Parts: sequence; C-alpha cells; structure tokens
Amino acid sequence: MTCTVIPTLALALALAGMPCHGSAQGPAPAYSFLRYNEDYRYLQDPARRSDPWDPIKFIPIGPPGAYLSLGGEIRERFENYSAPNFGVPGPAADGYLLHRILLHADLHAGDYVRGFVQLGNHFAFGKDIATPPYEDRQDVQQAFVDIRLPTADRPVPASELPVLRVGRQEMAFGSQRLISVRDAPNVRRAFDGARLGGKLGDLRLDAFATRPVLLKAGNFDDQPNHAQGFWGLYSTFPKTFIENSGVDLYYLGFENSRALYSVGTGVERRHSVGGRVFGSHGRWDWDWEALAQFGSFGQQNLLAWGFSTDTGYAFKMADWDARAGLKATVGSGDRDPRDGKLGTYGGLFPKLAYFNQAGLLGASNVIDLQPSLTLKPTASLRFTLSWDFIWRQTANDAVYTAVAFPIAGTAGKQGRYTGSQLAFDVFWQMDRHIVINAGLVHVDVDVAKVLSAVGGRNTNFTYVAAAYMF
Repeated sequence: MTCTVIPTLALALALAGMPCHGSAQGPAPAYSFLRYNEDYRYLQDPARRSDPWDPIKFIPIGPPGAYLSLGGEIRERFENYSAPNFGVPGPAADGYLLHRILLHADLHAGDYVRGFVQLGNHFAFGKDIATPPYEDRQDVQQAFVDIRLPTADRPVPASELPVLRVGRQEMAFGSQRLISVRDAPNVRRAFDGARLGGKLGDLRLDAFATRPVLLKAGNFDDQPNHAQGFWGLYSTFPKTFIENSGVDLYYLGFENSRALYSVGTGVERRHSVGGRVFGSHGRWDWDWEALAQFGSFGQQNLLAWGFSTDTGYAFKMADWDARAGLKATVGSGDRDPRDGKLGTYGGLFPKLAYFNQAGLLGASNVIDLQPSLTLKPTASLRFTLSWDFIWRQTANDAVYTAVAFPIAGTAGKQGRYTGSQLAFDVFWQMDRHIVINAGLVHVDVDVAKVLSAVGGRNTNFTYVAAAYMF
C-alpha cells in the first residue's frame, strides 16, 4: 500500500500548491461529473488561459478545429463498516482505503469526429474481500468514438447535429435513480454499445443499446456482460405545460439471464416506462419520478412499480443558506410468492449510495421517508443531516441490498419495519481542482425484527475522501 498511496498523496499535495488565477474574462468552468462533456475550445483565446493545466487542455493538432485535451482525477477514499452487510454474513468490521486514478485523452478531429479514451487504476487496500466494483487494477474505463451525423433537410451548425457514440461509455440520466455511474464504491459503471443523441428544438432525445461492463479485478480484462442487455429511449423537455418544470419521459429495457429474487433465480426481461418532473419556483424545488415495470421472470409474469420524490424549501439561517428537504421512495415488493407473478421493483443501474453513503439498502420492496437539512456557510462548503425511516413494502418479500440482492432468510418474516439510518455529510469544494468530503452513517436495526431475526446488527459507517481533478 505504501509504495502506491504515498506517491499519489504527495503528487496531490504538490498539485494543490500550484497557483490558479482567474482570467480577465471570469473563472474557468467547473470540471464535469462526466468528463467527456467538457469543452475547452474557449482556450483558443490565449487571454482566457488562467489555469496551470490549460496547456494540456487544448493542444491544437493538424487542421483547423482539431485538438487534443488531456485530463484526469486522483481520488483516495477511506471507508469503515462496523458490521458490513449488517453482519449477515460478514466480518465484525472492515476498514480499507480505496485508491483511484483516472486519466483521459479527448481527441477532436475537426467538427464531426471525436475519440475519447479513459484508463482507470483502482485498488482497495485492506479490504477483506477486494472484488469489483472496489478493485480493478488497470483497465479501459471508457473508449468511444463520436460521429456527428449531417441532416438532409437544412444546414445546421455542427454542434447541433445528432451524435452517434459507439464504444465503452459512462451514462447518467435524470436524477440517476435508474441509470448512474455509481461513483461511490470505487470503479465507476460503464456500458459497451451504441448511443444516438441529439436535439429537436428544446427536446433532448437519447436512444441506446448496450451491455453493462463485466468488471474483473485484473489488468485489461473487463468485457461486456453477455448475461445482461440494456436498451432504451430517454427524452427531456426542459419546458412544459407544467409551470416552472421540466419533464423526462423514458422507456428502458433490461434482460438478465441470471436474475436473483426471493422467489429464486431465472431469466428476467423487464420493461420500464416512466416519467420525471423537476423544477423550482421561488424558494421551492422538486424532483418527482414514477414508473411502471412489466415483463417476465422465468415462467412468471412481471408487474412492478415505483416512485420517488424529493421536495425542498430554501431559507436563510443567520448568514447561511439552508434547505429543508423531504424525500419519499416506494418500490413494490412481491406480495404473494406463490401466485406465479413477480411484483418486485427492479432498480436497474442506480447509485449504490441510494439513500446515503453507506449504501446498504436499495429501492426494491421498500418504503422510505427521509427528512433532511442542508446548511451552506459558503458557496463551496455544505453540511447535510438526514434521517431515513425504512419499511418493506410487503413483508412477504425480502429485504434487498443496494445491488438488489435479497438478504437470505428475510422473506416472509414478520414486521415490515427495516430500521432507521441517521447520516451526516460534509462536502467542501476547496478550489476548482480539490474536493474533500466526509461523513458518518448510523444504521439502527435493533427494533427491526426482520433483520435481527437473521443476525443483523446495528452498523456504523464512516468515510473520508479527497479528490484532485485536472
């Protein structure tokens, strides 16, 4: 561990000391959560170069409009569970260091063709079982080609043409309840396949056909997961007849030949149709989503549903900005395991830190209420306190983990109450390059008969992370 981590931390500290000055035309833009969305063409103007990394962010090559951009991220994250998986089963405690380096090259060969490659180095030092998505020594995180497709009806600027993307790629849509890059564990989620996206006026449309990447812990051995397929159509209307709101509408198809639920294993074919309403007005903000799911599981019909809401109110607390929020999430469960129908909601590819950073429970067979309070002393510093109260939607189905695996022995147990989770998080954007975040979660299952009956214990989770982006 020492040979790898100490040089990494030393490099991060050295980079943190590099000067960063604003330009006469304003500060440089923030780094994007999806690094391929960054656009550094503004650096063609030497007067706008203000960051020490600007020389590698825009490297002109060959013909006009062609350039190369380089970048990356170094992240170290320490995590500790007092009882991993509630101790069902698991060691008494598990503390470990997650190490991640991502490096990318973004080549624009003019206005119509672009290639993006990102390599990843991931280790989980000290973890009892260091498997993906915690460890993946060296591999291709992303590698795709973008081709802008000309339209026949009328000439438009190249930046407005639809884009065909082919290769390995990260995807995130909406609030990432269903499709997320899964940043927290260590190895971000990616898909192999094709995606076609573009705009029709204000409407944004994305169609894709992919397979999730099957992670392996070795060197350059990741491959498409041929046991799963994922395809769909996602649309976003930024302005609608709903006042001050945008709307997402989508269809998502998923096939899994090795699906596991409390009723057993089998081939799953799940179709999800849903929508999301999001917006803000005055001090209020909202993000509400609902979907229906249908299909088959083995010889059974599949019919499930789910919805999630996030509503907030902003106010002042002394000189601090504050937000009081309330989240509500319901994912259906299988009410009768003997009726030949599966009713368990499937979360597809969500954030593993779905309710909080501990990431112990997911949205299948769940009812969750989460009040929260966020305080912002400054624009770059944020404190969040939240408290989850969790039940099963039906006691006849199991308790499901964040990766939608049923906890053995929980289906049919008496008592729908699953427990509570009290979380405190700190997020500090120290400057454009450095992010520090930390927090703790206390999960109380003592009064939840369903987990205590199978040996589940209260769990304390702590984490602290620092990342440097360039």
